[in-house]
Amino acid sequence: MIKIKNFYDKLEEYLLVSSLIINVIIVFSQVIMRSVFNYSLSWTEELSRYIFIWQTWLGTSTALKYDQHIKVDLIYTLVKNEKIKKVFKILAYLIWFAFSLFLVYIGWKLTKSMASRNALSSGMRISLVFVYIVLPISSSLVCLRLIPKIYANIKNIITPDDNISKGGNV
Repeated sequence: MIKIKNFYDKLEEYLLVSSLIINVIIVFSQVIMRSVFNYSLSWTEELSRYIFIWQTWLGTSTALKYDQHIKVDLIYTLVKNEKIKKVFKILAYLIWFAFSLFLVYIGWKLTKSMASRNALSSGMRISLVFVYIVLPISSSLVCLRLIPKIYANIKNIITPDDNISKGGNV
């Protein structure tokens, strides 16, 4: 299971870096075409936007892996009891998990709606299913990353680990 997780982690990072490189090349070529050749490629702006949407949504999973999401830690500074802080952290993860499940459901409904209407993008004429399917996919990935975090934090409350109680990350 760890090998699969490590493989997926690397795949996700390579995919994000590759898509960033491709997006930079697309935008750069569009700038060159406009400024040097006075000609605009019609598909580059739209493709760049769709790649950026995928990067953003898939990046949520990677940011969660590295614990880099923006947080409001006001509660953590007000509460002095470490056990209560851990309970708040679990509660925040559970709310996030529920919201991600909601996004999976809504994203799936939206994707099915796009498929049933045969919705096409305006410039490239590709199915919008390819754009909107990222919402349920990325939300599912966030759920999969949250499950071990929730489990580890609950386990830490039941049987505290010295490393974690001294400030280590889960």
